[in-house]
Amino acid sequence: NLNEKRKLKLEKIEENKKSSTTSSLYPNCWPMVRVTWEDAMDGELGWVELDKILKAKLATCVDIGWLVKKDDSKTVIMGSWCLEPDEPKEGGRYIAIPTGWIKKMEYLNIDYATIRD
Repeated sequence: NLNEKRKLKLEKIEENKKSSTTSSLYPNCWPMVRVTWEDAMDGELGWVELDKILKAKLATCVDIGWLVKKDDSKTVIMGSWCLEPDEPKEGGRYIAIPTGWIKKMEYLNIDYATIRD
């Protein structure tokens, strides 16, 4: 059942938020995901036979990162996080994907190792 799967995913997100094994330097409020999605793909320049145009394909893309936002309109994945504790929290390498373009979202398990200086 789709609703049961969503409920389990939300429970997992809440569990990750409560985890005491994560470092305070890393965001533990967002799940880590691998998203497979389809994007537009440019065609060739110049004259192209109609048969080839009709067979145009979409590009299949994959992004990995923190799932920082997901609603009916868009899904935002962030790949980088700044570790400076005295600075405002900053992220980078983010992408906003129209939610309807997403074909698969996999929630990844995160194992935290000891942080070494």
